[in-house]
Amino acid sequence: MNLDEMDVTEEKSKKKSFSFEKYMQQLQQVDMNNIGAWPLAVKLTMYLLILIFIGFLAYFLIIQGIREDIASAEAQQENLLNEFKQKDSKLRNLQSYNAQLQLMEAQFNQQLQQLPKETEIPGLVEDINTAGVESGLEFKNIQLQPEVKQEVFIEQPIDITVSGNYHSMGGFVSAIAALPRIVTLHDFSIKADQVKGSEVPKLAMNIKAKTYRYMNESEKKAADAETKKNEKK
Repeated sequence: MNLDEMDVTEEKSKKKSFSFEKYMQQLQQVDMNNIGAWPLAVKLTMYLLILIFIGFLAYFLIIQGIREDIASAEAQQENLLNEFKQKDSKLRNLQSYNAQLQLMEAQFNQQLQQLPKETEIPGLVEDINTAGVESGLEFKNIQLQPEVKQEVFIEQPIDITVSGNYHSMGGFVSAIAALPRIVTLHDFSIKADQVKGSEVPKLAMNIKAKTYRYMNESEKKAADAETKKNEKK
C-alpha cells in the first residue's frame, strides 16, 4: 500500500469517527424551522427522544392503568376465593347439620310412636298390671291420676301399690322398661309387709309410673290460649 492510499484511508476513518464536540455544535445550530436540514445524528437523537417520550406516555396513560386494573382484579379474585372457601365450608357444615337434623327427626318420630295415644292409656294400664302379675307381684292399687300438661306433651301419672318379694319387684321394673311404650318410674317407697302365718318375707312397694302422650292440635291451641291468659294476668 502506497502513501496516497494510506492518506485516503485515514481521511475516511476521521470522517467515520464520532466527534462529541461536533455533535454538540450541530445541536446548537439546528434550525427548528428547517427540520429537513438537520444532521443525521441530530435526527436520530430526536427520534430516540420522541420514542422515549411516547414510551413514558404510554406507560402512564395505558400500562399503568392496566396494571392497576390487574392488581384490583387480583385483589377481587382473592376476596372471591376467600368468600368461596367460607361458603364451601358453610355448605359442608350445612350438609352435616341437615344429616344430623334428619337423624334427630327420625329418632324423634320413633320416640313419638312410643308415646301412647289417649285411647291407648287403658291398654297401657292393663299391660303394667300384666307385667306385675307375671313377675309374681300382688296389686293392691293401680290408679290413674289427673293429667299434667307440659309444653308440648301431656304427662299421665299412675299410682301403683304392689306387694311381693324383692326379686319379683326387680322383675317388675325390668318388665316395665321392656314395654313398647315409654313408661318412667318415680318415687319408690318400699317397706316390709307383715303377713301372718307366712315364713317368706314380703315387701310393699309404692311407686308412681308416668307415661306421656303428644298433644293434639286442639289441646295445643287450648294450652297456648291458657298460657297467653296467664301472661296477661
